[in-house]
Amino acid sequence: MLIVLEGLDGAGKSTQISLLKEHFATLGLEVEYLHFPRFEAPVYGDMIARFLRGDLGSIESVHPMLVALLFAEDRRDASRLLREWLESGRVVILDRYIYSNIAFQCAKIKDKSLAKELRNWIFDLEFEKYKIPVPSLNLFLDVPLGFVGEKLSESRDGEQREYLKGKRDIHEADMLFQQSVREIYIEECEKGEGLVRVDCAAVDGSMLPPGEIFKKILNLFKTT
Repeated sequence: MLIVLEGLDGAGKSTQISLLKEHFATLGLEVEYLHFPRFEAPVYGDMIARFLRGDLGSIESVHPMLVALLFAEDRRDASRLLREWLESGRVVILDRYIYSNIAFQCAKIKDKSLAKELRNWIFDLEFEKYKIPVPSLNLFLDVPLGFVGEKLSESRDGEQREYLKGKRDIHEADMLFQQSVREIYIEECEKGEGLVRVDCAAVDGSMLPPGEIFKKILNLFKTT
């Protein structure tokens, strides 16, 4: 089983992934986890880190197709490992996958027809040409934008932040861009082609507690 959690930067994916790991472990299942992009990976990981630090230019100055190719190559490089895990019967949980590539790159293109072309190109490249494993379930954690803004304004550290080397991620620095990314994610969910929205907002518009969000995720396993 291949499970993917998608979402905006600072959406709480790591918390839900930890809960999923614990859940499957209690069922006696072996669980593997991978975060994309893999900043520690040679060549592509380093290039992606340099891009996100702004070393290669601003969001506007680097063509999204070239950026999409870097992320796609990272997944192609990891696909053998993913297949080995899946063929051994393990549950594989991924933090980001192909829909991140689509949402973050297509959000940079204002022309809808050109954005659609890029979307289809990414799908064809990753699934048809590179033949990366197809997920059993793609979940989009749709969190309130205010929550995302608060999280991204906080000081964040840890191993997953080492790629920044003290700089700020150019994708995280622009909340208007994050809003555009969310719109692409929602469009993909509405297509009904594989991405499932998990509403993480309470009635008053605040963020639901992690436990409540996790219950929603578990319910999706019963209905998909």
